[in-house]
Parts: sequence; structure tokens; C-alpha cells
Amino acid sequence: MGVALDILIIDDSTFIRAFTRIHLQDAGYAVEEVEPVSLFKVLGAIHTYRPRLIITDYEMPFCNGETLVRAIREDTEIKHIPILVLSAHREAELVGRLTQWNLAGYAVKPIRPEDLIATVRRCLPLPAPVVDPEPEP
Repeated sequence: MGVALDILIIDDSTFIRAFTRIHLQDAGYAVEEVEPVSLFKVLGAIHTYRPRLIITDYEMPFCNGETLVRAIREDTEIKHIPILVLSAHREAELVGRLTQWNLAGYAVKPIRPEDLIATVRRCLPLPAPVVDPEPEP
């Protein structure tokens, strides 16, 4: 059983991971980040955290985002998790190829904090706060 987590950020840039984490935490999400040193480590983190959304870069040293998305979608235990690709690549052909893997979204970097939050909210709305009913008299 994994840890309760809204979002797992996978990006080789320390700055992008921190930028994304800080803004999403400020927006009310529980967020963790993973430095993608290997596909094995990233898949292990996804299995451990069981996030409600994965945000990943496309261009990373260990593999590209397409390889990661394919590995997630082929893993029966985690294939249901929505994936948002956050990338500097704007090519329509690339976006088209990635959409075959049933992405929750694709956003282009650089991205303003308010656009990041709006994109994530389309992929993963915040749950409504739990309100304790007032006791009956």
C-alpha cells in the first residue's frame, strides 16, 4: 500500500521540480518529487507513492518521456494514473504521438504558476473539503 499523495513530479531539473512542487503545494496539493536517475527508480517511486497524478518532463537523461509513459501504461498496477507531460517541446508530431498513451494533458515550459495550477486542476481537481455535520439536537 502506498502513501497518500496527490502529485508525483518527475523532472531532471532541480529548479523545475522545486518550482512545480512549491506552486502546487501552495495550491493545496500533496506533492513529492523524484529525480529521474533511472527508469527503475522512477517506476519504484510511482509504486511507492501511488500518486493521483504524475507530472513528467519529456527530455530526461535516462529515457524520454515517451518511454516513461509507455512503461507506466504497460504496468497493470499503475496504468490508471493520469499523466501530465510538462515539456519545452512544442512539436505537433510529438504531442500527437504522446496522446496515443492516453495523457491527462500536455503543457509547454516555461509555464506561469497560474497556468500550471489551472492545468493541474483540469487533470486533478482538488477534493471538496470534508465538513463534519452538525450534531442533531
